Amino acid sequence: MLLIKEYFPLVPSTLLSSIVEKINQNTDHMEFSHMINGRWENQYISFQFIPEVQNILRLACRAGRAVTGKSLIIPHKGLGFSTDEFWFNIANPGDTTGWHDHKSDAILSGVYYLDVPKNSGNINFRKRLNNFWNEFYLRSETGKLILFDSKIQHSVTENQSNARRISLAFNLYTFPLQKGIQ
Repeated sequence: MLLIKEYFPLVPSTLLSSIVEKINQNTDHMEFSHMINGRWENQYISFQFIPEVQNILRLACRAGRAVTGKSLIIPHKGLGFSTDEFWFNIANPGDTTGWHDHKSDAILSGVYYLDVPKNSGNINFRKRLNNFWNEFYLRSETGKLILFDSKIQHSVTENQSNARRISLAFNLYTFPLQKGIQ
């Protein structure tokens, strides 16, 4: 069974605009994890520069708790952890994200769409069933939250718009943390 849930939490458009504006203002504070096909996959900006992100992450933890029945946390440096388990994906026209899954210790992963122009790509999911892949997609939309099992492979189709698609991705862990993240 595939655990994938879509939500449209009530988030003021002014909050989304503020987050996107602060991403644009803080590119000199951006850190990167890895480059694939000439594109930085994960772009990290600390809470100190975009504190509004905490509102989205709290929504994700509440939604995740409703799904799992467990208290969840998204670790980040602001809580004293050594790493941030949230990041931004900024896809320029022509960019794609290949098939991957997330950390095995995470119980859920998620994405919240901050700014999604028309034709800027959808998120695909796939799971192997015997010798076949069961694949499907969900439409990317500004203001949509998607939570899914961290072990489900996913990708994003090409951004065929003339603008950037900006999303916030994250991993959720049971609280208290069992292992892995320090």
